[in-house]
Amino acid sequence: MTTMGLIETPPPGSDDVEEAVARYGSEMYGLTLAITANVHDAEDAYQTAWSDALRSWTKIRDVSKRRAWLASIAARSAMHTRRRRATSNRLHVPFSEATALMTVMHWDAELGTAISQLSPRQRAVITLHFGHGFTLDEVGTILNCRGGTVRSHLGRALANLRVVMGDERD
Repeated sequence: MTTMGLIETPPPGSDDVEEAVARYGSEMYGLTLAITANVHDAEDAYQTAWSDALRSWTKIRDVSKRRAWLASIAARSAMHTRRRRATSNRLHVPFSEATALMTVMHWDAELGTAISQLSPRQRAVITLHFGHGFTLDEVGTILNCRGGTVRSHLGRALANLRVVMGDERD
């Protein structure tokens, strides 16, 4: 995966683009991987997200919100990719490589395996909140849903993780 390879004709302010790729690229890829639970789909979603971001690069005026803006694009791209795979009735390769999630989020393999059993929305909430440090309100903005919905997904995700991992890791 070469992040710089997908920037063929840089938009104005390409120094900003290169800096954003270096700064947020691995975070965006980790988010797409967590949502799609499939390395190949994650790579597709990641590249689509950057393509979409580059198309609208000059439209973002508040550079301080660029991280959340990119995360929102990556999350939508990953969810779209996952839906497209489900509707095409192709075989889905399960996310059995828990070490990939561990690498992206600096968590252990057991937790990565448990997270892979959550729904895509729950994985997105867990990844954005605990893995990347976004507040629950920011997660709601990124995933285009209300804060209460995010909290519901988070509560269900944590309950599922407790069941899968046992109560000893609370």
